[in-house]
Amino acid sequence: MITEAATVLVCTVLFIGMGLSAKVQQIAGISLKILNCPKCLTFWSVLAVLLVRRHPVLPSVAVSFLAAYAAMWMTLALDAATVKYNALYEKITETPGTGEGSGPDSHTAAGEDGLQASADDEVPQMQIEL
Repeated sequence: MITEAATVLVCTVLFIGMGLSAKVQQIAGISLKILNCPKCLTFWSVLAVLLVRRHPVLPSVAVSFLAAYAAMWMTLALDAATVKYNALYEKITETPGTGEGSGPDSHTAAGEDGLQASADDEVPQMQIEL
């Protein structure tokens, strides 16, 4: 029961965290609030999987609540890692000698390796909902 819940927990958090939820809503032309909330989607997904697998109802509900709580913390950790990654990415792609990140003039300077940064090399921004 726990391994099934943990698997669904990780899948739902990554489904929302990677932006697949927003893409599915965009393609389908729908807007469901449950697909934007990691806690809600995890709770209902875990509950559905456990009930389909014929586990008892009350333990399934309890495990679903615990998985939803864990999803909240996992989402927070994923968001913190994303912020750290974006900061490191900006530092790595910084033009040598200027001390600036990907500014409007950074696409004209070449690095030591001869590669040029372009305006298309921007860091994608992810919405963080807490």
